[in-house]
Amino acid sequence: VAAAALAGRRGRERRAKAVRRHAAAAGTTASSGEDTRLGITQRRSTATALDFVTPPEIDFADTDEQADQDKSAHKQFEWMKAWYPVHVLDCMDPGRPHKTQLMGLNIVIWNDGPTVDGKKVLGEWKVFEDACPHRQAPLSEGRVEDDGSLLCSYHAWRFNGKGDLTDLPYSPEHLKEKHMCSCRAKCKVYPTRVEDGLLFVWPDTTPLGIVESAAKEPPLIEELHDPELSKKWIKFPVNLRDLELGWDVFFENAMDPSHFLVAHHNITGNRYTDPKWFAMKPWRPLDTDGGVAVRGIPGVFDFRPPCLVKNQQDGGVIFAIYNTPTTPGHCRHIGFLVLDTETLAGDSGVVDKKSVELFTGPVPVWLQHLLTSFFLHQDAVLLHHQEQNFRDRGFLAQKGTEKQFKEVSYTPNEVDIGSIQFRRWLRTRAGGGVPWQCDPMLPPRLMTNEKIFDVWNSHTKNCQCCKEAYGNINLLKNASYASAFGAALAMSDGPERVVAGAVLCGVGLALQKFGDLFRVYEFNHQDNK
Repeated sequence: VAAAALAGRRGRERRAKAVRRHAAAAGTTASSGEDTRLGITQRRSTATALDFVTPPEIDFADTDEQADQDKSAHKQFEWMKAWYPVHVLDCMDPGRPHKTQLMGLNIVIWNDGPTVDGKKVLGEWKVFEDACPHRQAPLSEGRVEDDGSLLCSYHAWRFNGKGDLTDLPYSPEHLKEKHMCSCRAKCKVYPTRVEDGLLFVWPDTTPLGIVESAAKEPPLIEELHDPELSKKWIKFPVNLRDLELGWDVFFENAMDPSHFLVAHHNITGNRYTDPKWFAMKPWRPLDTDGGVAVRGIPGVFDFRPPCLVKNQQDGGVIFAIYNTPTTPGHCRHIGFLVLDTETLAGDSGVVDKKSVELFTGPVPVWLQHLLTSFFLHQDAVLLHHQEQNFRDRGFLAQKGTEKQFKEVSYTPNEVDIGSIQFRRWLRTRAGGGVPWQCDPMLPPRLMTNEKIFDVWNSHTKNCQCCKEAYGNINLLKNASYASAFGAALAMSDGPERVVAGAVLCGVGLALQKFGDLFRVYEFNHQDNK
């Protein structure tokens, strides 16, 4: 949240500078005012200079007519031959299997390290198809045994990290080895890579696909891997969230800086005073494998297929916004912050040092994860229903959609160019959308927002840090109530007993309210005044 507030503040400062430049050219003077929000001093334009500045004429019509007439005009993105981040290493308990999905494929993540003297020794993270070859029971409901094997809980078949069957109960001894060596007894194993604390998966398990996976790099933040740059760029804790909205509407949103000031009112902007015209221009042309990038006052928004938007801002701040398509109408968001320590240590006048301290100080990882709900849910409630409205009007991000994005949206402003370019890439370079390996039907609209605001199923149950913190808070809550009851029994009548009981009950209630944030956080834009 503090990182987003920092971005909003810096964006407002640069827009104010742009206002003053345009005002000077028009013979007017722009004034500025200060606004204090979340303890951060922010500046915004209060003048009407922009009323006298005419934005440039921009034609947002899709000029790529050849792509409309001939889909072979461009090389098409190969969705199955790419790396996707599916989980955060620090969030996973290595002693358990973890269920997730990728483009409709059901997969299970587990660690093949042994348990020695009661302590798990980390081995390699493995990703299998979430189906036992015996009778297709889910391996995610199985167990990681002490020897580092994955056991199916249905009939106790065991598998090593290579997917080989290592134990076959109920089989006669004279046939056991023959049955275990059958190719039909082997699990489907997906290629994996660990980078920047993330587990990446390659969905193509064919022999050629496995070879190709070794030759292709996943989309990464290069500042963390360059031998020189990595000395000064540092990464801050990674957050993970499963969202009730599609992969495409998420990235359309991530390429749109103008929504920061409105949708995130009181965090990164003021919906009433901050929205003003600002320039956004293509920064890099559309490319099948390279994606597209745009640049403006809020920085560069660089979409790198199939799973990353890198938002790099002046002053040494990078927002790494990963997003993986899980199933139609759902996606898994993974995000983190990267900072240039040299720029932050300097006196550039661009980055607010006090703001940086808010999210680089000694804040527990679980608290950073918890606070993410305040920001993400502001978008999630809008994007779920936006996607459903698109569907109701005949547009879906898939091949053969009845209508196109430009037919169901009206985007006359230059600030929309990032979203427009992303949609254009998806239509002309990527077959129109994700080639789902499951039923491609978009789920029906949620009639209530309960699932959108469900923190437990979208994050807490998948994060060992937050599950542990939630358990500890519940222990403290119960201890507070027990202490209040004990004080009522042990202390003699008098004001001291009343005060002690009231204080301990108050602490318990406060912990109850705080603990509820691990399960649900509801947000309503009407109440955000």
